[in-house]
Amino acid sequence: MEPIKVGIVGFGRSGCNIHANGIARMREMFDVVAIADFIPERRSHAEFPNAKGYASAEELIADPNVELVVVATFNSMHAPVARMALEAGKHVLCEKPFGFTTADVDSMSSLAAAKGLILQPFQQRRFQEDFQKVQEVVSSGVLGKITYIQICWDNFGRRWDWQTSRQYGGGQLYNNMPHLVDYAMCLFGNGDPHVECMISSSLSIGPAEDEIHLTLTAPGHPIIRAEITSTCAYPRENWLVNGTNGTLHGTTSKLTWKTTDWSELPKREVQMTPLDGRVYCSEKPNWTEHTWELQAPVDTGAGAKPAPGPVKTLYTSLYECIRNGKPQIITSEQVRRRIAVLEQCYKLNGIPFPESALQ
Repeated sequence: MEPIKVGIVGFGRSGCNIHANGIARMREMFDVVAIADFIPERRSHAEFPNAKGYASAEELIADPNVELVVVATFNSMHAPVARMALEAGKHVLCEKPFGFTTADVDSMSSLAAAKGLILQPFQQRRFQEDFQKVQEVVSSGVLGKITYIQICWDNFGRRWDWQTSRQYGGGQLYNNMPHLVDYAMCLFGNGDPHVECMISSSLSIGPAEDEIHLTLTAPGHPIIRAEITSTCAYPRENWLVNGTNGTLHGTTSKLTWKTTDWSELPKREVQMTPLDGRVYCSEKPNWTEHTWELQAPVDTGAGAKPAPGPVKTLYTSLYECIRNGKPQIITSEQVRRRIAVLEQCYKLNGIPFPESALQ
């Protein structure tokens, strides 16, 4: 195997802890040869002593040794840096948010197609084991027609870093909500949802939002609520899925669902006369209960250290795309639908997009 030579732009929490540390476990497929960061002491990594350090994205992208550029900059710079790398003939893996607007996604996608390059959104949580299991159970039909889905990342705490500022595109809407929206849209299915969203800054030291309440609806689709909170001292479970045959609930490490077979109960018709004894309608379904538990390390949501498994899965699929021409599993076209939802949320709440995000 010939390792893909990687340059990482932005060497903070994501660039170093997720990408470089993840690549260090996949040395047969990837090698970090360049690191760019505006802080000089962050331009190196112990696992990649030969990586060249650069002060800017422009310098790193100009390095002829770099094949793949990982964009892990401030949120507002994702699309501009990705376009710069594509123009220079580099494959790109772009952290979330995958642009701020659908126009961002369209410009990046068109450029990648024209250049014959791979543009990979970094939505690694699509491969999270709990979501994979939820999707499997929903797709199996055992829960019947899905009527309602709730996805929660609850927390109690405040932040005071750049993610609490609007200057660089901070805030939970474009920080962690892209993952929940990705889950929601996978479970929503085809078509465009009606979007309702309320956001607020409750404990955040800066003005950017730290609480989000998003609802997706459309005729023939389940109601989906996705919520991120910063003022919940009693966190809810991550998952609740209601269907006509049962319910699934649980966390990122344990899911339980119970189902019933309506054919085992008496057939019913509407009865317009009063029930005997003035009772309410009542019957007890025969439940079958199932449990799934994760044994490996797990990402527990916003602010938690990402699990290594989904990162490796996404990078492995990217290697196969670049080196062996296999199709992408997570495409920019898919993620465009997610960005359309996030863009509506921003507009519904009257938030101006960062200047650099509109360039």
